[in-house]
Amino acid sequence: MGEILVLGLGTAWFGLSYVAMLLAAGYPLALLIAFSAGAGGGAYHPVGTALIANVFPPARAGSAIGTLNFFGDVGKVVFPAAMGMLVVAVGWRWSFAVQGALGVVMSLCYLIFFRHQIVARLRHIPRAKQDSNTQSRARRRSLRDHLAGWGIRKPRQFALYTTIGFVDVAVRTAATAFLGFILIDNGVEDAALGWLMSLTFLGGAAGKLLCGMVVDRWSSRFTILVTEVLMILGCFALPSVPVGWPMLFFLPLFGFVLNGTSSVIYIGLAPTFTREQRSRGYALYYTTNFFSVALAPFAFGLVGDSFGLDSIFFGAGLIMAISMPLVLFVRDEAHRTT
Repeated sequence: MGEILVLGLGTAWFGLSYVAMLLAAGYPLALLIAFSAGAGGGAYHPVGTALIANVFPPARAGSAIGTLNFFGDVGKVVFPAAMGMLVVAVGWRWSFAVQGALGVVMSLCYLIFFRHQIVARLRHIPRAKQDSNTQSRARRRSLRDHLAGWGIRKPRQFALYTTIGFVDVAVRTAATAFLGFILIDNGVEDAALGWLMSLTFLGGAAGKLLCGMVVDRWSSRFTILVTEVLMILGCFALPSVPVGWPMLFFLPLFGFVLNGTSSVIYIGLAPTFTREQRSRGYALYYTTNFFSVALAPFAFGLVGDSFGLDSIFFGAGLIMAISMPLVLFVRDEAHRTT
């Protein structure tokens, strides 16, 4: 169908699901609608990243993907704040509906703006599908063939990036999920908690943007090594950072290294896929990421229940340190691949 159409339809589905929260009469229906919203919103990450990687040349893909991730984090800061004000004014149902309606309007504007490209792509589909079927019948389906069908042309590098990304996301999710609890445990007042969390998220947004730009000049391997080492040190140091000015300086920097690696991995993955099927390849990567997001809070929560909050961050840093040797095998091909 093409990335542009899927991205527009996914955004519309996402928005309509939240508008449907007006009909949620109980918890089971609200849960079903939230699941639907997640399915529609899931188009953004693999399809959007692939679209940007295809549009921009390799020498500029780092900055472009970093900018994409940066604005995603800006949305995570702006829209929850807007939601908080709307909830007070119109209640939670209508606040969902208003923001969902904004998403629908945005998706329609997007689809209308790119209507010519969408039509051209849809006309091309039958011919491309016929060619693909002919090639499939002409060869035996080995494991490499199946991977190629998903757009993966460098399986080893893809597996390497996926493993590093899985651990990175697990550590980031655990640190984010339990950050508020460790801050309270260290003596932060409830009234200041939201501002400190926002500082961390803003630092994370800056990390996604700037690390994406750095890759255009440095290598993916070097950038991942630097951000991951600093992330490990940050996890070890966080439980002992004193409340006050040291924490105000520490948290944005911690957020920076906590999130910056993600942009570098997305950029490094681009050369492991074929241009025509990057969306499929990114879809596999992001699916493993979301499994990590789902499992990490539960697993690290069990560690915290058994050994205390500090152990969550010590354990996260230790797991990241154990996986660091994998980074040495990453190949820097982003600048050599068209």
